[in-house]
Amino acid sequence: MRIIGGEYKGRKLFSIPKRKDTKLLRPTTDRVKESVFSILNSYLDGAVFLDLFSGTGNVGIEALSRGVKETVFVESDKRFCELIRRNLKTLAVASDRYKVVCNDYMKALKKLARNGKRFDFIYADPPYEKGYYTRIVNLVKSLNMLDENGLLILEEPKSEPFIPEENRWIVERRNYGTTTVTFLNFSEGG
Repeated sequence: MRIIGGEYKGRKLFSIPKRKDTKLLRPTTDRVKESVFSILNSYLDGAVFLDLFSGTGNVGIEALSRGVKETVFVESDKRFCELIRRNLKTLAVASDRYKVVCNDYMKALKKLARNGKRFDFIYADPPYEKGYYTRIVNLVKSLNMLDENGLLILEEPKSEPFIPEENRWIVERRNYGTTTVTFLNFSEGG
């Protein structure tokens, strides 16, 4: 795994070796990452980014590399939380540009919302299991976690794309091999 653009371009990230007791890690591919960040590119400078289900921190670190002001990483597995911190330290990312929240995504989102935290972009790459996408969308919308023009970006299996409550929320949907990326906006015009 490597950073593909921006300040840390070409730098490699640490990962956890695959073992039987390690949860299934499905890192976002370079193709998907490059496509998503090409779309977001002109909106990243100074943005606040949430990497939900962070894993190694691959997507959130890419966002930092490309100019976001701050990334919040949410990951429930303590081993991955430490790995994210290690990757950030190795890249010498300033500590005021990130926060690593090692907690269940629902608890983390509720706490961030109580603290008034809102995001320009929320990237969610949960385990490919039924129910996650609906819960994430409903929670992000009900907690008002996005700024007015903010986007919730879902990485999901192409074979079972998420169907939102309201189609008008979908700004764009793109397919990359077996992966679908859906961009949602909850503003009145979105």
